Amino acid sequence: MAKMPAGTELALVQKGRLTVCRGPAQAPFLETTDTSQSVDGSEIGRIKGFDVEMLSRIGDRISIPPEFDSTLPIDQVLDGTALNKKVCDVVGGISPDSPSAFPQMSLSVPYFTKKTAILVKGDKRYTSLGQLAGKQVGTTASPGFPDDLDTYNTKHSKKIVVKRIDTSQLLVGMLLADQVDAVVIGNGMAKNAVAEHKDEDLHVTAEFGKAYQARFAVRKGNTALLRQINAALADAGRNGQYAKSYRLWFGEEPPSVPTAG
Repeated sequence: MAKMPAGTELALVQKGRLTVCRGPAQAPFLETTDTSQSVDGSEIGRIKGFDVEMLSRIGDRISIPPEFDSTLPIDQVLDGTALNKKVCDVVGGISPDSPSAFPQMSLSVPYFTKKTAILVKGDKRYTSLGQLAGKQVGTTASPGFPDDLDTYNTKHSKKIVVKRIDTSQLLVGMLLADQVDAVVIGNGMAKNAVAEHKDEDLHVTAEFGKAYQARFAVRKGNTALLRQINAALADAGRNGQYAKSYRLWFGEEPPSVPTAG
């Protein structure tokens, strides 16, 4: 990893610390493990995931390892309050429709394309929602608006039998136990399930729907830090570190790598 040019000044919340606030992304991008209770009763734990790998590459470039703050409500992270009040330097786990969707933040180059995926076990090869009609399909709990499965069922007489569960991890367990015919979840979680269950004959048979580009966010106008984030991601793309992390978390070669913005 190339180092930040000598003499570069970074506007960090605390000198010598790169503080990261967590966005909405969960496993396998950002996941708290080995949790325990702190003295004030809040949950603490080790953070792992693909985003952590990318943030560590950023830390390598600026010679400051990332530190994670998971204490703020997610709305204060997404509306820019955490950055503008200088609680943190970076927000991880942002996947906007476009950079203009978060005008209060400056966003990095993309480092992962998020779509919806069909995950199956064994020799089933469902490649479209139409092929899931009449099948038992697991997906996450609806966040209050129609998703792809709802939309399909409103348009067709032969319905997909939808089973909604709170977390993607539980859905994968249902698939492994043959309680559903397929699972429809985010492609990151689906690919991670394949990578983590190499002996269970899991397959991602399709990716579809609108694509969302995962990016890191910094305080609006913090161009010095944003340049280093973009440079670190591009460096990781060139030197193979990005591909190595991608293979670790998603079990396959990346379809593309980050490039300088």
